[in-house]
Amino acid sequence: MDCLNKGKVNDYRVNFNINSKIISIEVTCCGRHIGEIRFKDGESKKCPLCGTTHSIKIQHNHFHIRPTMPKTNEIESVYADKAL
Repeated sequence: MDCLNKGKVNDYRVNFNINSKIISIEVTCCGRHIGEIRFKDGESKKCPLCGTTHSIKIQHNHFHIRPTMPKTNEIESVYADKAL
């Protein structure tokens, strides 16, 4: 367990190749590893528990990792689907 992230529910881990080029980003949401995103503009991963979409936006000389939480009615829909 990484003590620096203790108590956090969301986390991102950036993976590099041998030439120090970013190849992917691993996403943790709701305290669980939900998958890996290729390092390409517009790639995303949706959390199956809360419905948050984690996406990558690559710009000129930097990039953003953006978590987008669903609206309230979308969250209820995610939990309703889980109950089925």
